[in-house]
Amino acid sequence: MLLNIKKSFIIVIIFLSSFIFFASCDNDPNQSAAFTGVRVIDNSYSPPVVRINEGGKVRFNNWGNNPHNVIAVDESWGSYEEIPKGDYLDITYEAEGLYKYLCSFHASPDGEWGMVGSVVVGDINYEDYTNFSKMDVVSSFSGSVRNVPDDYETIQDAVNASNPGDLVLIKPGVYYEEVVVNVPSITIRGWDRNNTIIDGEFERGNGVLVAGVDGVVIENLTARNALLNGFYWATVKGYRGSYLTAYNNGDYGVYAFDAVDGVLEHSYASGSPDAGFYIGQCYPCDAIVNNVISENNGLGYSGTNSGGSLYIISSVFRNNKGGLAPNTLDSELLPPERETFIIGNLIENNNNNDAPATKSTYLSFGNGVIIAGGNNNIIKNNVIANHDLYGVILTAAADVNYWPAHGNRVEDNLILASNRADLAISGVSNLGNCFKGNYFNTSIPPGLQSLNNCDAGFIPLSSDLSGMWSSLARIIHASDGGYQQGDWRSFPKPENQKNMPIMEKLLSQGYDKKNLPIYMIKKSVQPAVEVFQQFEHVLDDIELPEEARKYLN
Repeated sequence: MLLNIKKSFIIVIIFLSSFIFFASCDNDPNQSAAFTGVRVIDNSYSPPVVRINEGGKVRFNNWGNNPHNVIAVDESWGSYEEIPKGDYLDITYEAEGLYKYLCSFHASPDGEWGMVGSVVVGDINYEDYTNFSKMDVVSSFSGSVRNVPDDYETIQDAVNASNPGDLVLIKPGVYYEEVVVNVPSITIRGWDRNNTIIDGEFERGNGVLVAGVDGVVIENLTARNALLNGFYWATVKGYRGSYLTAYNNGDYGVYAFDAVDGVLEHSYASGSPDAGFYIGQCYPCDAIVNNVISENNGLGYSGTNSGGSLYIISSVFRNNKGGLAPNTLDSELLPPERETFIIGNLIENNNNNDAPATKSTYLSFGNGVIIAGGNNNIIKNNVIANHDLYGVILTAAADVNYWPAHGNRVEDNLILASNRADLAISGVSNLGNCFKGNYFNTSIPPGLQSLNNCDAGFIPLSSDLSGMWSSLARIIHASDGGYQQGDWRSFPKPENQKNMPIMEKLLSQGYDKKNLPIYMIKKSVQPAVEVFQQFEHVLDDIELPEEARKYLN
């Protein structure tokens, strides 16, 4: 999410006073109003485990229709009082430790089953909701295949029976369940990406949730109709999502939070009110988003307080409300957003009134790339076309603190047909941003690339406020909920997407209907260990998507 609507008065102060008004990113996080959010739904907490610093705050937001509360297993904190729907409960954790909690309406009193969660405070060793430890992560295939539904009726049953390094292999069909992964280093794979479907029926929180267990791979599957996310990794080291389709999910399509060392590739997301793809609260993230398609979402990509060896490459972001929005917020840890590399993508037509949205993602309507309070990002070799507002805009972000955009580099992009400006800087105190080799027609302020060229001296042009005035108007419009949007539950099924090559080959040979020799898949099963290092070679030769060629003639 980009801006906290309730904090918009800070922006008004900036406009009226016209002076620099921001807090240093070196402020003590324990003294800020920042919080980490947990969504309370029917009947689970999402995510079920979060990690915060000592003195940090967790906000439990009730999104559910049933009665819910938050109470410590040992009854030392929280409350038995029901949290009203749409309201929240804030808890601050001063001391390092593991804080387990439950909903007294939907869990056993000992917290052993039902609606339970954990808050991990400080740098402690943590293993929960699993019989395995961090030491049980493995880097190779165990040789064991858990077949669904031949050997296990549900995907969850197969996951629960697995050991690290196992493969859960799922035949085509619609599986009405939410899969919670509690075993490290397993691979969950569908036989047929387009016909192996996890369906939340608009009742369950996530398609697949990986919380606190490392090294999990999910591939060749579709997740749809979840109240929150299609595929979700939270608080993990080592993750990979390949050949995934996520559509018509109520928050994000493919989502990695507080997760490092990962790859999201060859995947598709649509119909998410927040973002099709999201990587947030990580530094350094050591992550690659490669060859994905994101369309008909609130945002094509969002990343709050993330960066550091974070690459978004060779992908298509089109027909969303807004395109890509790396951003800074105080409501998550590790601000500011920085060091994201957006290279070799097609970013087009992100003005879709009919796409679903939240109040926050609506603020990015009509922009190709918006860096909101981010630092030292590189936007390079992209084709950015047909946006109602800006092709690329660098702007400050206002939440609890004021976060300028510093040190960003925009170079060698083809930027076409932006109604307001192809290149823009907005807000006060945005310093050290530079532009080089971009093909474009208009900029705000005028002369932006000539006067702030990466190879020449800088003439400060950081005080233009037109973009922020536009944002203020949009905040006011968003606050009443009157903006146009589509219903995320009702978007049409996307076209069939490519299967992972090994499964396409095996399907063509009929192995989904007969015994599959282990040797035929052994090499293709690779747990998510040292993932960034394994895939770093794709950064050596980044190519534009084929769909971008229409703009290059």
